[in-house]
Amino acid sequence: MEDAIKKINVEQIMAEIRQDIEEKGYRDEDISFSDIPVHVSADEMVHSKAFRENVAFLRSHYNVMAYRPLKSNRIFGFLIVSLKKTIRKLIKFYIEPIVAEQNEINRVSMSCIQDVHLDTDVLYHRIEHLEDEIIKLKNKLKT
Repeated sequence: MEDAIKKINVEQIMAEIRQDIEEKGYRDEDISFSDIPVHVSADEMVHSKAFRENVAFLRSHYNVMAYRPLKSNRIFGFLIVSLKKTIRKLIKFYIEPIVAEQNEINRVSMSCIQDVHLDTDVLYHRIEHLEDEIIKLKNKLKT
């Protein structure tokens, strides 16, 4: 196993990757993460307010509706709506279990996100407390 690991030439792999990037015409701007919207404060912590807003949005939108109201403003809209209702009834056996499963996944994911957020709040407060304690102990050592 170690012989196989020793035979791996990292520089050669990196050269191939660089060549592939050059051939595809990627630029540094294309590979940047600056376009990803992340709200970070001065001390590099994710803004709690923005995170709470996102969690509130998820909490209110995690339930997927299997059926939405059907309407049509066309001349023969009633025919279109009737056709759509018929199709909906025909595929009901297939759609409802998928939507129910997705709703359960969304519910569990939302619960996990809320738990992580609560944990980070607790850890943030513990870190603040420990930093204050460190400062006090350093001040005691100085005197």
